[in-house]
Amino acid sequence: MKRNFLYACLIALASVGFTACESDENGEYGDEKIPEGALPTTEFTLGNFEDEPYAEDAIKVEVQSTLEGNPEFSSIELFGDGHYLMSGARSNHAPQKTVKAKREADGSVSVFKKRGTKRMATRANEDGTIIFDNGSYTYGTYTREQKSVYRFNNGALLDLRKLQEGSSEVVYTNSDGSKSTVYVSYNVDEKPLEMRSICRSWRMNSFETWHYFNGAYIAHGKQWIENGVVSHNVEFSPAAGKWDYDKDDVLVKDNEFCKRVIFSSSTYLCFYVDGTAEVSGWDWRDRSNGTLYYYDLFDQDNTDKWDGYVTVRFKGSQMRVYEDYSGSEDGFSFRMICVNTLTAGY
Repeated sequence: MKRNFLYACLIALASVGFTACESDENGEYGDEKIPEGALPTTEFTLGNFEDEPYAEDAIKVEVQSTLEGNPEFSSIELFGDGHYLMSGARSNHAPQKTVKAKREADGSVSVFKKRGTKRMATRANEDGTIIFDNGSYTYGTYTREQKSVYRFNNGALLDLRKLQEGSSEVVYTNSDGSKSTVYVSYNVDEKPLEMRSICRSWRMNSFETWHYFNGAYIAHGKQWIENGVVSHNVEFSPAAGKWDYDKDDVLVKDNEFCKRVIFSSSTYLCFYVDGTAEVSGWDWRDRSNGTLYYYDLFDQDNTDKWDGYVTVRFKGSQMRVYEDYSGSEDGFSFRMICVNTLTAGY
């Protein structure tokens, strides 16, 4: 059974019609035992990281209009690690957000996991620029030529010297040398300590998950990456055979592992081993407790927020992202706990 799963938090639990199960199955294979470290600590302590080399340059501008016809992009964001993300003028993608468990007619259980937003194919140009889905996004590196003037690795130039909070204008020169004045909206980012902790580039170390049905432990899975190679391990309880549970219900294929994550003040970006990428927005649900949620960047009113929330915790150079989803109906309950471990740095 093929299952799609987005690591590093992009899961939401959807209400589904579970098939009724006999009540005496609850606890038949033991109680729901949550291992130490699977749930976040009560206290939220901020991370203690050095600023990335371009932390003070990190910024996002969104296009309102241009003097020279249709704008070439809808937004440009500079990340603190020296990379930029340019959104194409007509970028769009459809949200997909489901985690559900369903008992089949033969007694087996299928776990369906879908990503929060559509993953996009990528290709690299000769200059190292990465293109998402034929121009939906462009991702590359930049350098600071002078204060508020930035050169992209494809030769384009972004001049922010006239930028002011609110409605303002910037000058963009594309890789062919064509210059245009673009009117943008811009909000000053105060960068509180919580944002300075999470807003940076992260290397994914591992993903770990535990599954439970009707209060009984079913399976544990872990995937990790070292030197670009993904490994995995899956263990089942005796109850797994009763539910016809297998590895594909626990972990995705190794080439679908999320290897690198970038958080900015508003954007979440994930690169996968198979060469695909995913972009979404994020915001705090409870900043003081380190809980956040994700949303579709193209839902302008953010009305399509995911039902799930995730919790972040920091320790040393690492961040752990905790997910805990559960649902029940007609006597059948399902719970999935996940821990994503990431290390700061490119």
